[in-house]
Amino acid sequence: VYGYPNVHGEGPGHHIVCAGFDKDGDEEFLVALRGPSPNQGVYYYKPIDLSRGLFAKWKVTDDSAARIAVVDFNNNGLLDFATIGYYVPGYYIVENPSINIYYNRFANKNVQDTKELQVTKQNNELLFKVPRPHKALQYEMMPFITIGGITLSLEMIPSNSLRQVDKNTYIKVLSGVIMWIDSSTELSQTVNHSRTFVCKPKTVSSLRICSNENVTTTGNEGILLIVLKMNETMDSISRFDSIQKVTIENVLSEYCSEEVRNLSFQFIRCDEYDWKTEKCKGLEFYNMKGFEIKFVDNDEHLCYIQLWAAAQGTNCEVHNHSNVSSCEVHACIINSTGKGGMMYLINSKEDYDPLTTPNSQFQKLEVSSLYEHGLLWNIDEQKKTVL
Repeated sequence: VYGYPNVHGEGPGHHIVCAGFDKDGDEEFLVALRGPSPNQGVYYYKPIDLSRGLFAKWKVTDDSAARIAVVDFNNNGLLDFATIGYYVPGYYIVENPSINIYYNRFANKNVQDTKELQVTKQNNELLFKVPRPHKALQYEMMPFITIGGITLSLEMIPSNSLRQVDKNTYIKVLSGVIMWIDSSTELSQTVNHSRTFVCKPKTVSSLRICSNENVTTTGNEGILLIVLKMNETMDSISRFDSIQKVTIENVLSEYCSEEVRNLSFQFIRCDEYDWKTEKCKGLEFYNMKGFEIKFVDNDEHLCYIQLWAAAQGTNCEVHNHSNVSSCEVHACIINSTGKGGMMYLINSKEDYDPLTTPNSQFQKLEVSSLYEHGLLWNIDEQKKTVL
């Protein structure tokens, strides 16, 4: 079911085409959804037991689709498809309507392995298993949580591929390199963005992609990244005067297991956790258990992402970031006052005494909504952490 009919009996479904995409002898079909999100994009249906009318389906694009055309665009003997965004005043108008071509990645693939991004529940958290980006067979996106109208998605783009972006696309790279021609300055320089190539230490930078051609490219490595996308109806980032007013929603797709789709995300006060410290008592300082990401080929740990929140004016006290496990950086999703951020010791080589070190020894670094900060600890000439 893709949403519900409006007062005129209309829904987001707009076009269906049937063709043999994977050359297994049975024809598959594509369903075009005009929008708005989440009922926007194209679904691919593959029969797995025609005698019982059973089909497997998965979403192959989130772009608005009014019509679908099926053609072998690259002349390799496999059917590809193209879509055009829906733009009809009075019905639905997609932002930046465009024609998109999607090359066939369905052939000679089993239903079980068509989804390369996998997610399971582990200790009331999400565990993602992902391929090495350079081995990815196709573009794939997995939205998993929406906070205050901003949706976070795990996204994988194969090697040497293009991806269209718009003005509300923000990213955090996890593995690989993504490139675009910078439109934020008059120099139009090429930006190479990776997990290790972040903003300079003790500074902040935007997560926004500013591409003068509204497109990004990947190199031989491919890329895995978190994409942060504002709801299309939002003109600006929401501001909240209370943590309890922040809307949080699990948006994992229907092809994910019921167990992970039913997982509830919520901010819990830090003084309610077993690991709480005396400094946490009475503070409106919150944590949301995070999301672990591993490579599927050997279970190698890639990263662990968790979410933090603090009430306006809350000082979350000093944390010791002098060991490897605490050498972390933060990307801010929502900064309601515009004043929130990080504090770091101006001279971290001197011993810190919580009873005698004055606030004047700390430097404040404001981190705006959808910005991140660079390293706050000491590094050597090889940019390695000095502990």
